[in-house]
Amino acid sequence: MIHAVLDPNLLVSYPLAYRQPIATLIDHHLARGDFVLATAPELLAELDRVLGYRRLQRHCTKKDRTHIVALVMALSEVAELPETIPRICRDPDDDRVIACAVFGEADVIVSGDDDLLELERVGGIPILTTAPFLEILEQEN
Repeated sequence: MIHAVLDPNLLVSYPLAYRQPIATLIDHHLARGDFVLATAPELLAELDRVLGYRRLQRHCTKKDRTHIVALVMALSEVAELPETIPRICRDPDDDRVIACAVFGEADVIVSGDDDLLELERVGGIPILTTAPFLEILEQEN
């Protein structure tokens, strides 16, 4: 079974835009159990924080936000991250995504973030956009 860390920004785009390919990834593959979602308390907190941005409040109420974060937590294996995370990316939030993949023993990081994507991989963990990850899931199933 593939273990994947989804960048919180992808998860934010799901309820806001609800478009392909992230909708297929979550509605079809995650719901069907085709992969295991890995996350960390820090990533859940980031998801909650971003969904609470003022500009997003017309799309996502506090109740929606609470529901989304709780659902992601319930569907995930939650990894504990160390207090100190090495700096790899320009954005420390991206470093937490990488740490989650390492400590959560993920097989892949899925992101649309250019800072993460330019790394291509960290150790043996590839960093992919949604479309190539979907191709892998289709081949597996």
